[in-house]
Amino acid sequence: MADDYLAYWGIIKAPFSLTPDPEMLFLSSQHSECLMRLKYAIFSQKGGALLVSDNAGNGKTSVLARLKNDLDDYYAGRVKVVFIDHPTLSPIEMIGEIANQLGGELHTTEKIRALNYLRDRLFSLYNENIKVVVIVDEGQMLKDRPDILGELRILLNFCVSDAFLLTFIFSGQKPLDSILREMPEFWQRLPVRFFLRNLDFNDTKGLIQYRLEKVGGSADIFTEDAFQGIYKYSEGCPRVICAVADLCLVVGYAKGTRRIGFVEVSTACRDMESSGDGFHYYAFVKSQDIPMDERQKPVAPEPSKSPAFVSAPKHDTAPARTLPSVKSTVCPSCSEVNSSERRFCVSCDQPLFRKCPKCGTFIDTVSNECPSCGVNIDEAKRGIIDALVSDLKSYDIMENGYDVWLRAADIECAGDERVLIVLPRGNFINQGPTIQVGGTGKKNGKDPCDIVLTDRRILFVTGDEKIEAELMRVDTCIVSATGKIFGGRHMLVFGFDGRIYRIYLPYSSRRNKTALEAIAAFVRQEMLK
Repeated sequence: MADDYLAYWGIIKAPFSLTPDPEMLFLSSQHSECLMRLKYAIFSQKGGALLVSDNAGNGKTSVLARLKNDLDDYYAGRVKVVFIDHPTLSPIEMIGEIANQLGGELHTTEKIRALNYLRDRLFSLYNENIKVVVIVDEGQMLKDRPDILGELRILLNFCVSDAFLLTFIFSGQKPLDSILREMPEFWQRLPVRFFLRNLDFNDTKGLIQYRLEKVGGSADIFTEDAFQGIYKYSEGCPRVICAVADLCLVVGYAKGTRRIGFVEVSTACRDMESSGDGFHYYAFVKSQDIPMDERQKPVAPEPSKSPAFVSAPKHDTAPARTLPSVKSTVCPSCSEVNSSERRFCVSCDQPLFRKCPKCGTFIDTVSNECPSCGVNIDEAKRGIIDALVSDLKSYDIMENGYDVWLRAADIECAGDERVLIVLPRGNFINQGPTIQVGGTGKKNGKDPCDIVLTDRRILFVTGDEKIEAELMRVDTCIVSATGKIFGGRHMLVFGFDGRIYRIYLPYSSRRNKTALEAIAAFVRQEMLK
């Protein structure tokens, strides 16, 4: 799967690894300044420097790794960098570890002799014109270890008449700052200080693009909405940025999308917060079975399987739900009606999204351009609607003047909801559509009904009830043959809310099938499940 994943995005290795790789470090404005200050402390013989990060994952360890690489290049190998990332040692173990990384070996357990040995080793390296830098990371772990802090402070006393024998860099998270401020004798010996904070939006975007370009990928894989979503979730913490961006690529690979948009970011963020029922990494293992040549175009998720034909209990008559008059979006998770300006459902907090009419890519509710095919969403939707109405004009649909019919059936629409077709139920002379609910127990199971199709809902109105479903909540919509004779009739099968509904039109076999297929094609276009 790994090779397919890399090939799909056109990259040579995973761009968002969480290991502190100095080659992948994005030097934001503050990271650049941090690196410069640390180098200044070393080159100018300041003796000590302090690096503190506001939050875990701000990139301090990556900066230190980059510093080590740069020092090796600058001093052409005439530098020894001691790196201790587990500072909770005993004093004698700490001295022994430093000596060991400097090429020596401690053969005593007496602290005074150990310190003298370390001083002699440092003086020898100084005479050989070899620079020594001691870096202690994760210093906040020493909050309750004043003995270790005392030994580290002693290192800053190792000097000759005109220079320090080493440069000491103390690094850690925010608690380290308060620890050292309570030790003025230590704090004053760290004159060069820098405090790393979270990235702003521009640096968040720059980090993602930089890492993609470093592995040979395109900087345009993520849309502007994706950058905004990642920044909002991560609050600018580099480690979280990389974790979310990495999962976004896995989500996009599994779905077959060519760009990462708001929907993929929302899915990834929701999975990181989930406790077991989310969009998990391991769910994508099945993707490796899809040949790469079949994954070059965006694909929509497969619709849910049709519910079984079960006996539908009789339900009480209820008036059709009145939708709000403002432009709105229906949540695909809970069917709550939300303002189209919202990106997350007001009821269940799940991401709101819609489907591109042309390629089927899931996009956010705000953007009007598909990130995969570039089509204008509103124009494409109007084209599909106009084509449907044109195809059905000859089928006695009420294209104009349906307002009276809707009022008589007590159907109210939102201000932005467009009624596409109304197929009236007919009378004794002219038969109209009929509906059959599976297993009703009636003699023929069919009731006369009105069919109202809007750009948002499908409604079936019988004598005593109104049945409606948001198009995005429909489970099944197929045209099926009925009868065993040649040229038999056709019906439109709808499945939603655990029920099956069969719709029959009063036309000849061929016209009947053509009309039903036109309606089914539009409904399937709108289905998101």
